[in-house]
Amino acid sequence: MNYKHFNIDERVILSQLLVSKLFQKKNGKPNLSKIAKAMDKHRSTILREINRFYSAKYYNAVKAHKKYFKNRKKSVKHIKFSYQQLMWLDEKFNKFHWSPEIICYAYKREFGIKFPVCFKTLYKYVFLGLFGLNKRNLYFHGRKNKSKQTIDNRGKLTNFRTIAEAKHNKNEFGWFEMDTIVGKDLKSVCLVLTEQLTKFEIVKKLKDRTPNEVIRVIKSIFKTSILKKIVKGIITDQGKEFSEWKQIEVYIGTKVYFCDRGKPTQKPIVERINRDLRHWFPKSIDLDIFSQQYYDEVVNIINERPRQCLGWNSSKSKFVNMIQNYI
Repeated sequence: MNYKHFNIDERVILSQLLVSKLFQKKNGKPNLSKIAKAMDKHRSTILREINRFYSAKYYNAVKAHKKYFKNRKKSVKHIKFSYQQLMWLDEKFNKFHWSPEIICYAYKREFGIKFPVCFKTLYKYVFLGLFGLNKRNLYFHGRKNKSKQTIDNRGKLTNFRTIAEAKHNKNEFGWFEMDTIVGKDLKSVCLVLTEQLTKFEIVKKLKDRTPNEVIRVIKSIFKTSILKKIVKGIITDQGKEFSEWKQIEVYIGTKVYFCDRGKPTQKPIVERINRDLRHWFPKSIDLDIFSQQYYDEVVNIINERPRQCLGWNSSKSKFVNMIQNYI
């Protein structure tokens, strides 16, 4: 048995079966049980459909279908949000820019009950602009972007370790992926480090895109012994700003591995987390106008964002838990 609504074809078939002598009782009335069996529906379903009219004698497939759509328009589910729910939703979506999926799962985890609507319905509310939800707070403003495979022509590095040599367990804590993001006219730049297992992100401003500036910032990040202790390896691309990679190895006491040219997907974690950064810092703006304090605030929002790949835990909580083993 299936319980799907009648379509127009089924209503036409029903109208024909109601007048067919093969589906009539001895008293001349339609045999609803026999009709239901022939149409693979429950007898009550057939009866409800016929009851749209005074009797089976007056049943009309076209009129029944029009009446069905008229009734469907009135069938609207009214969702009621409490004031507290709207305030919670406004903070998570408009301030922290959480996606509808994260909002629904985080609400259930925090309050122990389901969110009033599913994430698909919440997406509809966002695109309709209901409850003050602005679609510009969605990643890419709700547009679907295609990834671009580009060739890196910024120069070549020699005598370096390739990513093929970076053999390690993906569930091993302490492997970092390193990259840079640039702003308007390729002048402003930030250094990005992402721990593979926890997706924990570190972002620091660079004065310029030179190897010496990268080394200076790397030393400021790993000046504490605890961070040096957890690093098992760093994977990055063949950008010229990383040409002094040997100094990084000596200072941190680890090894640096390089992706193949034009293959950013070989460091997928940092590329994915860069998407989070680009939501807050688009390519069209100058990154130098923001202070390091503001970068830290945004990165903290990203690191506290629940992630499905982490069992709806945040990168920050996972990173803090893992680092406890090294204290």
